Formats: sequence, C-alpha cells, structure tokens
Amino acid sequence: MRFNQQSRTVAQRLGAAALGIAGSFILFAAYMVIPLAGFFSGLLAPFPAAFFRLGHGRGTALIITLGSATLLAAVFGIQSGSFYLLQCGVISLLMPELLIRGHGTARTIAWTTAVNLVALALAALAFSMISGQSIHGLAIQEINSSISQAAAVYEHAGIKGDELALLKQSMTMVASLLIRIYPALLTILLAVMTGCNLVLVRRAATRMGLELTNGNFNAFRNWDLLVWLLIAAGFAMLAGNPIITTPALNVLVIVTSLYFLQGLAVMLTITARQSFGGVLRVMLFLMLLFQPYLAALVAVLGIFDLWGDFRTPRKRENL
Repeated sequence: MRFNQQSRTVAQRLGAAALGIAGSFILFAAYMVIPLAGFFSGLLAPFPAAFFRLGHGRGTALIITLGSATLLAAVFGIQSGSFYLLQCGVISLLMPELLIRGHGTARTIAWTTAVNLVALALAALAFSMISGQSIHGLAIQEINSSISQAAAVYEHAGIKGDELALLKQSMTMVASLLIRIYPALLTILLAVMTGCNLVLVRRAATRMGLELTNGNFNAFRNWDLLVWLLIAAGFAMLAGNPIITTPALNVLVIVTSLYFLQGLAVMLTITARQSFGGVLRVMLFLMLLFQPYLAALVAVLGIFDLWGDFRTPRKRENL
C-alpha cells in the first residue's frame, strides 16, 4: 500500500514536471519566435515552475526549470537555453520560496530582482572572461541593430524625404538614450516579471487553499530615506562627466519608477473610497496607457506623499 502511494506521488510529480516543462517551453518559445507579440508570454514563462512548486515541492520546480532550459537549447540553441535560465530561473525558484516563508510582496520582488541582477552580472563577467567580448559592446550592437531594423520597416512602408530623415534622427536619439539606461530598464523588466508571476502564484495559491502572506498594494510606501538618493542622483546629473551622469541617470530612472508605484498606490487608495471607485480605476489605467506622460505626474504624487501622507483620511473638525 505504501509502495502504491509512493508510486502515485512520483507519477504525479513526473506528470506535473512534464506539464510544467511544456507550458514554460511554449511561453518562452513564443517570445523567441515572435518577440513583439510573444513579449507578454515571455514575462509569464517562470509561472509553471513557480506554480508547481506550491503543490509538488521545489524538486519539481527545479526539474521544470532545467528541463525547459534543456528543451529550449535543443530546439533554438544553447544561447536560448542560457537566456531562459538567466531571465526566468531565479524567478521560478526563488520567488515561491520567499512567498512560502511569509515574505511580503515588496520584499519578495526586491530580493528576487536583486538576486537575479547579481546572477546576470556574474554570468556577464564569466562570458566576458571566456569569450573576450564585452557585454556592454554587444548590448550597444543589439540596440543599434534594432533601431536600424525599425527604420528600415518605416522606409519600406513608404516614408521618404524629410519625414524619414526626421524619423531616423529621432530613432538615433532614442538609441543613444537606451544605450545609457538599459541597465535600469533591465532592472525594471525583471521587477515587472517577478510582479506579474507573483500575482498569478498568489491567485493559484488561493484556489489551492494555501495561505500566503497577502500584501495590500494600496499601502505600498517607499523607504523615507530613498528621497535623498533621488536628490543625489538629480544633482549628479549636473556633472559633465558621463562616468558620473550615466550611473546617476540609471539610479534616477529606477527610483522614479519606485515613486511611480507609490503615487499609483495613493491614487488607487483615493479612488477606492469613492462610490464609483471601479470606474475611476479603469479610467486611471486607460489614461496611463494612452497618455504615458501622466506617469510623471503620478511619480511626483508619490514623492510628495512622503510629506503629504495623502492616504490618511482627514478628520473633519466640528466648528
């Protein structure tokens, strides 16, 4: 009887591992084949391993992660398998462990992103030492190549003359900016990936009857002293040396993104108090989607929440 139960357990774990490998492979393969359309599926590629960690243990999650990387390497090449491990491996394995151990949303995202960045930095250092190539140089080459391909698409679409020249000039400016801030964008991307998979894992845990520490996004608040890092990075931008301004710009982008989240939490808290809060939330997200410049105002709101404490209800005084 015990042997039969163990056999069923092993069979269930193997079945879960096979299903997880298939799911993770399909999600990441869609990103590899059609990068633009498959971008969102690539964000969710760590989810199968994180999901099956809840019900079948960390061994199953490890098998799914390594199995997906092996399958991707066999189909698309070893670079694709390595890319999957670097982008999804830490999220697949570390994030559910932190959640199970009772860490909140913000701490889970922060630790997972930090460990992922360290793993990427070590992999980049090892690659540079082995191949003799600079990761920074390869990143510049990839950005310029993507911009050139985008310009070629517009040219084939019939855009010519001064309009095409202005478009190419704008793309060149975008490329130069991306070359400077791609570390910050990579950090934000990893944090977004972790956040998206974390939301799905929480919902899956609720349906499975598992209790995980629930975090209320509306209560999100940055560390108060973070504002000094924002101020220091802003003043560093006044320096004329790129050795100073480039790191400062990356810090500025990351910290501003954190204050955008705090500003968004403030706005969601305020709208939740209204009788038609659901409609206001939908309008808010639509405005942010179609008017990205409003994100700067939301970030400013997050910064001033440090002093204004906008989420605390104001008591009316009796006159």
